[in-house]
Amino acid sequence: MSNNDKYTLLKPSYFYVGLFILLAVLAYSKLFSAHFISWDDGDVLTNNKAVHYFDIKAFFTNYYVGNYAPLTMIGFAFDWLIFKGNAAGHHAVNIIFHLINSCLVYYLTNLLFKNRLKGLLCAIIFCFHPLQVETVAWVSAKNNLLYGLFFLMGMIYYSKYIVEKHIKYYRYTLVCFVLSVLSKPSAICFPLVLPLIDYLLHHKINFKSLIFNKIPFFLIALALGITTIYTRTEDKFINQNHAFAIHERIGYAGYALLQYLCKFFAPFNLSVIYPYPQAKIMSILIGYFVVAILAIIGYWLFVSKRKFILFGLLFFITNLLLVLQFIPFGEVLTADRYMYLPILGVSFAILSLLSFKELTFKIFATLLVLFLGSLTFMRSSVWKNSITLYSDILNKYPHSFVALNSLGAEYMLNQNYDMGLQYLKAAINENTNYYKGYYNRGLLFAQTGRMKDALNDFDKAIALKQYSKAYVARANVFYTLKKFDKAIEDAETVLKLEPTNFKANYVLANCYDDLNQLDKALSLYNKVIISDSENPLYYLRRAILYGKQQNMSSCLKDLDICTELNPDFAEAYYWKGVAKVNLKQNPCEEFKKAVALGFNAAQQPLMTYCR
Repeated sequence: MSNNDKYTLLKPSYFYVGLFILLAVLAYSKLFSAHFISWDDGDVLTNNKAVHYFDIKAFFTNYYVGNYAPLTMIGFAFDWLIFKGNAAGHHAVNIIFHLINSCLVYYLTNLLFKNRLKGLLCAIIFCFHPLQVETVAWVSAKNNLLYGLFFLMGMIYYSKYIVEKHIKYYRYTLVCFVLSVLSKPSAICFPLVLPLIDYLLHHKINFKSLIFNKIPFFLIALALGITTIYTRTEDKFINQNHAFAIHERIGYAGYALLQYLCKFFAPFNLSVIYPYPQAKIMSILIGYFVVAILAIIGYWLFVSKRKFILFGLLFFITNLLLVLQFIPFGEVLTADRYMYLPILGVSFAILSLLSFKELTFKIFATLLVLFLGSLTFMRSSVWKNSITLYSDILNKYPHSFVALNSLGAEYMLNQNYDMGLQYLKAAINENTNYYKGYYNRGLLFAQTGRMKDALNDFDKAIALKQYSKAYVARANVFYTLKKFDKAIEDAETVLKLEPTNFKANYVLANCYDDLNQLDKALSLYNKVIISDSENPLYYLRRAILYGKQQNMSSCLKDLDICTELNPDFAEAYYWKGVAKVNLKQNPCEEFKKAVALGFNAAQQPLMTYCR
């Protein structure tokens, strides 16, 4: 009797599928009350006008947060069309995609192992393991979910192609690969997985099968790889602070592999950030030891023809190659989200060693769901909001300057300036060369009226890195201090490198407006509003300029847009009243509204024109 005949309890049924979904939703249920996170969610979704307006052209011609991922951006646009700013809806979509991927994992594992038991166990590990929480809980990590979906489908189709020899499955595989790399650049490792499937499924190895039919995949991977290096470099994600010598990077790669394996088997004290280890030499030596051990184990598995274990080990390593910091992306050595697909490799290797009877399987599967599901449920609570997330990092790594800076910036955003300053000072103390720490503290000083301190911090940020945001922020301070020449100089410095930077254009427009160079200012305000048509402040400034030019009809039109965008914009109602006075219309309703909203300057004209 075959495994597929024997273990009839695992044949697909509404009951088991429903139970699996119910338990998964329960494990991730805390995410329905979670908010967006200040890391990336604003750039890719909540503040992204291209997403709000479903700008397909922008998705295919631009990159976001260092990634060229047009399909993911289309996914965000669909989500925004349905849910707008409702975070619960976006989290629900992520959970649904994760469930779909878990079903694909079941199908793929059963296809490779010819065993439904192992297929279900692999799906359980993939779905419920707490290492997956970061991908599911972080709205911005939709790219992980989408590329994973097409990656898994590609593996399924290629496996069918190897077994059934139908060319249509090869074509489907290629299509899935293209969709995967257009969802996230991490998919460029897919061509390296194909020879592993050849090896596992006893495919006869020859030039045509091993190399020739992989050529289209490698060409696409090469093109996307070059694009990714460019976009990552342009968005300043290549971290030269971690550009170690090649022998050090190999050691760190081995150390990272060990960390990932440890977190798989002991998923406790998980964190969004795992800083580089402080004991550099010891960590590198441990890493080389790990590399050597893995090489020896791999050779032994190959010689002894333990294909499933070797396949799992190589799948694990292959899917982590891009994030082992050979090219130094970001601030961390490892991250939970990087294990989204590699977790399958470890699962494959373990499951190939296990054999279950039906009763034993039921007990083991139940315990596994309860254990992993409970850890996932608890881990999900950390993602409630940015403050809980960054605080969790600091509970485990109190010296993480990245987390200290992020928490300080979050408190500043919530106008808790005392707490914000405390954490930003701590971030700078931990790393005196951290330009973002100076930039954010400069913003805090500017918001609290400490302009001299703000300028000092922006100067330090710019000295450490030619950071466009710091130039714009310093230009704003100079504008506030009426030092128009310096403000113009900083804004123009930014525009030389980023001609479409609308914030630099806005500072420049304000300067020319105050200098009474109205035609220049108007041209710049027009550019700003084209770039961001939802900010009522931009319309207000242009309306006031129209007023100076005695173009009261255009002035009133812009002020109407202001109050449509923000019905509580008191100053806009005041200027609407002024415009109506000039147009000899009744201004009383506008002045009354401005006074009711607390704009005291409207009291005098209200008394004058509305007795």
